[in-house]
Amino acid sequence: MFGFYEDFYARVAHSSVHAEFCERVFGRNLCQHGFADMEQIHKLIEVLQLSSGQRVLDVGCGNGMIAEYIADTTGAHVTGLDNIPQAVDEALERTLPKADRLSFAVGDINALSLPDHEYDAIVSIDSIYFSDDYARTIRQWVDALKPGGRIGILYAHGREPWVPKDQFHVETLAPDHTPLAEALHANRLSYRTWDFTDDDYRLALLRKQVLAELRPRFEAEDLMFIYDNRMGDAHGVSQAVEEGMHARYLYEVQAPG
Repeated sequence: MFGFYEDFYARVAHSSVHAEFCERVFGRNLCQHGFADMEQIHKLIEVLQLSSGQRVLDVGCGNGMIAEYIADTTGAHVTGLDNIPQAVDEALERTLPKADRLSFAVGDINALSLPDHEYDAIVSIDSIYFSDDYARTIRQWVDALKPGGRIGILYAHGREPWVPKDQFHVETLAPDHTPLAEALHANRLSYRTWDFTDDDYRLALLRKQVLAELRPRFEAEDLMFIYDNRMGDAHGVSQAVEEGMHARYLYEVQAPG
């Protein structure tokens, strides 16, 4: 997977077809790799009450375009963390004129070394999946928050195409029973959730439509590995939703005061 993301960020920085794909599917080209459209990102900003003067950590920031958008929109200082050095280098170079409110660093979600009580908020947009231990990762995030800080997590859980239907536990789809919720319970954290499952399904169908229309241009730019990855994700999500085996949520987690 590391190799895929290295290739992904090396290629999409100069890809006109990928930029158009993001614009048409998500509402703006922020180099999204997951399923977060602008509605979800704006809801994340709203529930975390991000504003000027706050310090925000974006875990799994990729090439930093979403972190940059959050900083531009809210005035907050945003630090982006990602384990793909080339993506971080690209983010640093692109945002150099905004270095007073944007910073980026290479870091592994499974080997975090975060300062204590540094951030007002932590953002995780489809990045918690890379953690080997959700409960440990959440605990490290909480330690990095100022008292009363918040964590915003956009997160999907469902049956993967290679998992037999009779082996998927449908009860884990409820917002209080997902693997993420279990990690929050283990840390005795309170949280609120917003259901984006219908939005996930709509975006999956839209992704398939737009990808099919743009396929010749993906071929022309020699980006079929991205086309295949995104189409596979879209098929997997749409099928799982239709089976009643997929859910997507925004979790807002409150750190102890």
